Amino acid sequence: MKKYKIFDDLALTKSVCLIGHMEPDADALCSMVVLRDFLVRYFNIKAVDLFAECESLPNNYYPILENIKINKPIKNYEVAIMMDTPNIDRLGNYRELFEKAKKKIVIDHHKTNTYSGDINLVEDVSSTCEIVFNILKAYKYEISKSNFGRIYAGIITDTNNFVVGNFNSKTLEIASKCMKYIDYKKIYKNFLGNNTLRNMNLLSLAIQNIITLEDGKIIITHITHEQARRQRAHFNDYMGIINKISSISGSKLILFVYPRDDEYYVSMRADVGYDVAIIAKKYDGGGHAGAAAYISDKDLKEIEKEVLVEFFNQIKKPTRQSTKLF
Repeated sequence: MKKYKIFDDLALTKSVCLIGHMEPDADALCSMVVLRDFLVRYFNIKAVDLFAECESLPNNYYPILENIKINKPIKNYEVAIMMDTPNIDRLGNYRELFEKAKKKIVIDHHKTNTYSGDINLVEDVSSTCEIVFNILKAYKYEISKSNFGRIYAGIITDTNNFVVGNFNSKTLEIASKCMKYIDYKKIYKNFLGNNTLRNMNLLSLAIQNIITLEDGKIIITHITHEQARRQRAHFNDYMGIINKISSISGSKLILFVYPRDDEYYVSMRADVGYDVAIIAKKYDGGGHAGAAAYISDKDLKEIEKEVLVEFFNQIKKPTRQSTKLF
């Protein structure tokens, strides 16, 4: 557990900022809040502020923060910690805040991470919450019931309740420990079973726009800017849609493109034996073999064309995936 003890020299630090990626998901926010609690209570650091560029947070995310405010007025910080973010471009407007800090630390679980810190704790695991759990364990820090809940929420949302991403028996052990202290059914419903009518309407549009190729192994779909305007959609309204589409029988590689401001968010999923992280990294994005994304200012058709080239290259290659269920 020695590798997790990265904060031993913070005892005299007076100010720290934690910065998550643009449009933070539950794992980013949960890991930031839990780590903030640890830094404040264990090291007695008075100023630990959270930042993450976002249009707005989904209503079901506010319980993560409780009374903690994010995106306060910016000041200079001695230490900046980049959380759940594969590269500094994904910090958006807060990139400069990270770069100006005297000491920079990266804590992340994306294998596409570019290691931008003075200290880089990067592991290809289920979630950044899993890494934060191991940090707290290394310092023998007593985790509160609320933070067990946040850690669990970060794990299940980033794995879609243990369906995608890089999780293993250690992940399940951590989740099992969390479950002893929390109402895990309530947490599941809040984050994974809490769809809005707008979300369902967008899912319907995405299904209508589906094109299948290679006998259904490749699925591509999108929501256009015009369709998004008609639905008055916000970025967080698209949450979970690609996971539902990726459950279509026989699918191996899935592409879902949808608006983010004036650009497009390019989200991908892959079955075992394929790798969409290498595609995302090529376009300055990040993720895992099974789930990755990037942002593009290109035309929708051009985006679909460039990703399809990558998909076809992977489909042609034989995979080591077993056809046996048991």
